[in-house]
Amino acid sequence: MVESQTLKNQKHMRIVLIFFLLIPSYAFCQSFESKHFTIQKLSEGVFAAIARNGGYAICNAGIIGLGDATLIFDPFMTPEAAQDLRTISEQLTGHKVKYVVNSHFHNDHIGGNQVFNDATIISTEKTRELIAKFQPEEAASDKKDAPEALEMFRKKDTSLMTPHEKEENTMWKGYYEALVRSSDSLKTILPNVTFLDRLTITGTSFPIQLISYGTAHTLSDLFLYLPSQRIAFPGDILFIKNQPWLGDGDPVKWQSYLKAIAKLNPQVLVPGHGPVGSLQDIDQMESNFKSVKDTAFAYYKRKLNPENEKTIASPAPYNNWFLSNFFKPNVISEFHRFYKNPLKK
Repeated sequence: MVESQTLKNQKHMRIVLIFFLLIPSYAFCQSFESKHFTIQKLSEGVFAAIARNGGYAICNAGIIGLGDATLIFDPFMTPEAAQDLRTISEQLTGHKVKYVVNSHFHNDHIGGNQVFNDATIISTEKTRELIAKFQPEEAASDKKDAPEALEMFRKKDTSLMTPHEKEENTMWKGYYEALVRSSDSLKTILPNVTFLDRLTITGTSFPIQLISYGTAHTLSDLFLYLPSQRIAFPGDILFIKNQPWLGDGDPVKWQSYLKAIAKLNPQVLVPGHGPVGSLQDIDQMESNFKSVKDTAFAYYKRKLNPENEKTIASPAPYNNWFLSNFFKPNVISEFHRFYKNPLKK
């Protein structure tokens, strides 16, 4: 039997159509490149957006396809990076962003909210209060101070720096450049849905749990957990190969928080800063806390001497972590805890 050319063309078109329908949306996104982040697929419908060094994302984000909608976890620091995040997330999942989660109030995790002002933005009640209280003031301060800080990092002589120091200098240049570029357009967008300790979001694919145990990195932190995939997005409750910032939280409660996350036995953890990791990275964080505490106690024993402060330096292997300039203020912060209660070690 001889087919007509029209019938052959129709069959060809059906084959082409089926081919494109079967290709996962992820394949189409390989051509999408952002200078602010890279995409790492964790499981079907679940992606980590890992901040690029020198870009304007600053923190990591999560993209989760709920089957009938898309959820974004921590929409980056700047609208520019968040716009790229929105574009690729909707390509990856095939659905518009319906939910955005703010893990805590720090500017690098909430600056992209305004790109998703048509979505439901979720946080704890306390985080919403902290955003309202501190973000407008911080944005005004950054607008004033960031240009000078950026110029300082641009002028630094990198010729004598180690490769690690050069990378870190690139990171801070990107951070302050991001603040300068976004200062005129940045708006404070508050979450419009809040909860106390637990919220479950159920799509047509799998459930998502938002959980808060209270104080850790800040006075209120939440993490996202996918029980069926055993994947957790802890935000800044977990730093990997980056020094954590202790000044706004409570290291003792923070360690208890990490232990509670570990009890859930997640196999994949996406930190607020650093590469995707595992439960072993929680152990590394606890070791880092101990190094800060031990250094602070040694500093306490030498009493309040400005010269002693100059000798504070991070021990190995933490001296090769990013955000290295956080170590000294972390030690001073812990010192003041000892000063209030010198018998507690």
